[in-house]
Amino acid sequence: MPAPLAHLRVVEVVDLRGALAGRILADLGADVIKVEPLCLDAGRLRPPFAGDVAALDRSLPFLFRNAGKRGAVIDLHDAGGWRRFCDLCAHADILIENLGPDEERAHGLAPAEVGERHPHLVHVALADFGLSGPRAGWRAEALPAFAASGALHASGFPELPPCWHPGYLAHDCASIFGVAGALAAVLDRARHGRGQTIEVSVQEAALNGLNPWSIPLADYARLYPMLPTSPRRNADGAYHVLPTATGYVRVLPGSSRQWKAFVALLGNDDALGGPEWEMPLYRLVNGDVVRLLATEALRERRRDEVLADARRRDVPMVPVNTPDEFVREEQTRARGYFRTTGFPQVGAAPFAPSPLNFSVTPVVLARPAPAPGADDGTGFAERGAHPTRGGGGDPVLTGCRVIDLGVGAVGPEIGWLLAELGAEVIKIESRRNLDFLRRLTVEPDTPNRAWTFNFESRGQKSVCLDLTTARGRELALGLCATADVVVENNRGGVVRGWGLDYEQVRRVRPDVIYIASQGFGGGGPLAEASAYGPLNSTFAGANWLWNHPDAPYPAGSSLNHPDHIASKLGVVAVLAALEHRLRTGQGQSIEMAQTESAAYLLGEFYLEGPTTGRPPAPRGNTVDYAVPHGVYPCAGEDRWVAIAAVGDDAWERLCAGLGWEPEAGLATLGGRQAARAALDARVAEWTRGRTPEEAAARLQAAGVSAMAVQNPDDHRADPHLAARGAIVTDVHPEVGPERQIGNPIRFGRTPLVPPRPAPLLGEHTEEVLTCLLGLGRDAVARLVEEGVCR
Repeated sequence: MPAPLAHLRVVEVVDLRGALAGRILADLGADVIKVEPLCLDAGRLRPPFAGDVAALDRSLPFLFRNAGKRGAVIDLHDAGGWRRFCDLCAHADILIENLGPDEERAHGLAPAEVGERHPHLVHVALADFGLSGPRAGWRAEALPAFAASGALHASGFPELPPCWHPGYLAHDCASIFGVAGALAAVLDRARHGRGQTIEVSVQEAALNGLNPWSIPLADYARLYPMLPTSPRRNADGAYHVLPTATGYVRVLPGSSRQWKAFVALLGNDDALGGPEWEMPLYRLVNGDVVRLLATEALRERRRDEVLADARRRDVPMVPVNTPDEFVREEQTRARGYFRTTGFPQVGAAPFAPSPLNFSVTPVVLARPAPAPGADDGTGFAERGAHPTRGGGGDPVLTGCRVIDLGVGAVGPEIGWLLAELGAEVIKIESRRNLDFLRRLTVEPDTPNRAWTFNFESRGQKSVCLDLTTARGRELALGLCATADVVVENNRGGVVRGWGLDYEQVRRVRPDVIYIASQGFGGGGPLAEASAYGPLNSTFAGANWLWNHPDAPYPAGSSLNHPDHIASKLGVVAVLAALEHRLRTGQGQSIEMAQTESAAYLLGEFYLEGPTTGRPPAPRGNTVDYAVPHGVYPCAGEDRWVAIAAVGDDAWERLCAGLGWEPEAGLATLGGRQAARAALDARVAEWTRGRTPEEAAARLQAAGVSAMAVQNPDDHRADPHLAARGAIVTDVHPEVGPERQIGNPIRFGRTPLVPPRPAPLLGEHTEEVLTCLLGLGRDAVARLVEEGVCR
């Protein structure tokens, strides 16, 4: 069976910052042609490999993010090159570019021009700050983009500068949203034959995919003034990184049962066993006490013994792995996640494939990235008109029903985005087994007032069914029989125990699309282990890299990575499977390990050690390919600006913008690397006298990538986000107006469902059971009395 998107053709005109979009589509089987100009710019960062280790390091992102693509060298300023490019687009389904509004116009690729020239084409425009608004012309390299997302301000120790997640994470969020939008537009085109533009702002996508819970905090602080509107950096936060005798572990005992098991593991029931400690908010406020007592209990024990004890007790705990340790983990090897590349540029090294596993349409094992100047001269074969099935004018998933069996972030967020694409999403839950995010409230027994839950489950319906009862399970299976898609991300084995796993559901709905996402995946020794997002990224090696080299311990970040962006990869998988079903009638199951989703966004770092002989290490905000490149202090308390002068031209522009005289010894990257400390000090001296916004604007005006390190208060007051309507407001029945980061996918033609609040617990039980299962109102009332629907 071909891969799910083997019929799609994609043209890509992007640098490294947008390259993951085409890589995702290539993994799913699409034929992707990467168009490069004759004069390669600094953004390409490719080999030569002739003993230049620094150049090799910088090429690894290119090799990873462009695997599986074909190459075409085309000068878009040349008439012949332009005709060839137009011919590629004429036979393609999707065009992806991240040129920005000025370059789009210069190359004849503005959305209106593309739509007029190629009305069938789905045009994905990835833009650092979007195609409109006051910052539309600004450029964001990887570090400033991370600063714009709010994730940088939330990461690291409060006494140190904010510390980024190395790589291209903010831009990768935009790539994932861009692919989701592209596949939704392909489904929409099947109705009427017309393409459209999909615009995605990197800033908005990264805020949604990395730190979305920060936006509604101010509105909940209106009800509960003890909540911070803009939390300070707090290292690992509530997800404690703790020392053992042989390495660090990270732990998150989320439920009351898990907390009691953790206390038993520590052997400190006297200090931590009181009933007040079972309240999540109490544990959060007293986190310093937990850390002190846990450190004392664990520091003399071997890490492997502590982890084994934790797993026996079902305490969510993982080792703080390096990337190389994740490759060697028994769980990783048992699942066979990594492939040995055999690519001629890097030789035998662990290569991270797609984390999406389809039961019917397998993903593609990637081919090497195109070599420098590679151009096989072949385009796309001729193809007839796209068949259409009629309809259009309404959201693309109108008529699609989704049953959400999930908890926490990944499952419910898949449901949120599918709901805004038009699906009816029904969340099954109960008071007996509350979604743990409903418990994260200030007042006890207020499950409708958790800002975390109310972001995750926006736009869904809530049906209360106690799945510990036979009748509850029967009714849930009946709802699944009406569904196009079923989503679950419970601990391994739980849904099978309910009789609601894929094998059971497909007996009543053979063409169902069923996606399951566990922390460690559906197989291997940890298949049924409890896990949460921050533990998954820690297990994969991200948390270890996400540090300054002189940090007190590998705290990484308190953010819930990869939950918020892994969910969007899940949406990509669901849309690909729906597109396949539209053409073939086949349903299938999809499996995605959240650890492997985190690894997919770190792919180049697993190649680094085997390729260079130097294992990856925490480097704070520095990189080999740019100086200055860092986070610098500004006027005000905990105020910072991120600056990335990538390339000699950017250095010259920085000097001109700051009024510095050129120095021959600093004209090359090597000279600036040798003077890194002095240059950082000099830049910091300049930034200290300015606000972050002033410093960033001055540098952007000079053509240097820079951005204020934004916190939640900055986002809510940001005139650019306001001009774009990026922060939306819904009205929750118990909370009132609540601001949220909106959907970063902007369709040129197809409407989205307007933002709607999350449901009250059981709000739609009667409506759904009467309308979909034919129960009478009296029958539903009896089920409530019996505890089945409570």
